[in-house]
Amino acid sequence: MSKRHGFTLVELLVVIAIIGILVGLLLPAVQAAREAARRMQCSNNLKQIALASLNYESSYGRFPALQAGTGHIHGSGETSNTQRGSMGTSFFLLPYIEQTALYNGLSNLGNKGQGEQPWSGNALYKTRLSFLECPSDAGESDPYNAGRTRTLTSYAYCTGDNYAASELFSPGEERADQGLSRQKRPIIHRGMYGRYHFPKMGSLTDGTSNTIAVAERSRPHAVKSKGVAVAVAGTVSTVTPLSCKALWIGTGYTDAATVVPTNDTQPGYRGLAGNTFFNAVSTILPPNSATCIILEGSTSPHWFPGIWTPTSEHTGGVQVALADGSVHFISDSIDSGNQAAIAPLGSGGGMSPYGVWGALGTNSGGEAAQLPN
Repeated sequence: MSKRHGFTLVELLVVIAIIGILVGLLLPAVQAAREAARRMQCSNNLKQIALASLNYESSYGRFPALQAGTGHIHGSGETSNTQRGSMGTSFFLLPYIEQTALYNGLSNLGNKGQGEQPWSGNALYKTRLSFLECPSDAGESDPYNAGRTRTLTSYAYCTGDNYAASELFSPGEERADQGLSRQKRPIIHRGMYGRYHFPKMGSLTDGTSNTIAVAERSRPHAVKSKGVAVAVAGTVSTVTPLSCKALWIGTGYTDAATVVPTNDTQPGYRGLAGNTFFNAVSTILPPNSATCIILEGSTSPHWFPGIWTPTSEHTGGVQVALADGSVHFISDSIDSGNQAAIAPLGSGGGMSPYGVWGALGTNSGGEAAQLPN
């Protein structure tokens, strides 16, 4: 009789155990490789946005504004296109990123008398744009208001180291004073971008290679997750970054009840908007910490000043694009100076109190800040 050959049960168990060990060893490497690819895509997106900004500047002699539009911000029925809507920096850059058709379509919808508002339900305002989305970001639905999404974004534009706002006199310009609203006064921040402010290349006296133009600002995927904007009581003359930082415990916010607004779109879910709430990053708190609205009133918090911290889903930091078009990774541990200092006013000059991080955000602070190695 012939003898059959085969594996014993012990041998099979040993083989299965070895395969399990190998999978356990390889899985982190595979995940790391996938994240490296996602991070590279994010870097490419930032590069594309930064180059579009430079092409815009080449065409007009100025960089685009953070926020502008053909209407005004009073919000009355006499105009269908208030400046907060589709008229943010990313909107102005659409023709320079092969999206001229979308730009023209949105512009036509925003014309007075068309009955469309930039936050309306029109499909154009919900267009997904690959260059605005970092594949590392998990959020695809507003954690507080599912279905409120109006174009996703993972990036925002640098307003520097002051508590950047979207209204000139807070609170109430956009609601209380139609005459003031119609004047469309610019808001100039210590960084590159501001409301109705189209900066010239020559205004970047710190140098284009030392000035952040755009940075990652990840979409929140849960009600207490990173990227959600929370409220801190006070005014721009009393709040310190420490007040905001205290609300963040590393993995989430201490209290979801502090989040405002909870009845409307969160940051990252209104991708072509112009408000600082949606469209700005600040170089105040270090990357991947708290994002805070300074509650100077009880209505329209989308317009309030705040600390708009860059965030990402990458380990250890965020990516930024400088005004010269180069992209760099900034560590969470970057020197951020005196966090007990009240932020300088947007109209003020001088060096940043927030160390190397603050200096990289200002375009004319006079600092000799260099990117950390």
